[in-house]
Amino acid sequence: MAERITKETFAARYPGAKIVVRERAGGVAFLALSPGRVVLRMEGSIHFEHLIGVLRDGQPKETLASDQFNALIDFSAFTGEIDWNAIRDIREIMPKGDSRTNKNAYVVRNDYYALTADVTRAIFAQTECRAFKCEEDALAWLGWS
Repeated sequence: MAERITKETFAARYPGAKIVVRERAGGVAFLALSPGRVVLRMEGSIHFEHLIGVLRDGQPKETLASDQFNALIDFSAFTGEIDWNAIRDIREIMPKGDSRTNKNAYVVRNDYYALTADVTRAIFAQTECRAFKCEEDALAWLGWS
């Protein structure tokens, strides 16, 4: 399983980004927002309502100020269940991603979590989505390394 990180470590990885964290028994959801970039990381068995919570708290539509952005979604340390119904809520919170240049890279530990890329592709048809087993490959695909 992927290494667990602290809020301080997460924030240090994304200097200048707006950082939102929700910690609950069993896990944590991290969000980093900066112009053109979204980073979301879930750890442990935290419930998807906390993922929705960090997105609402982060107000991505205001921070991103455009539908053109790339996202790194890291589920490599997430051990909980995916709430497929929450995807609709995410669609309402996030900018549409209408630009054909948008990319979502998912870092996952197995094929079950890789399904999130397929579901997201169906909802945000203009966004290119891909699942990776390691963060380095995801960052290279996004052009962030």
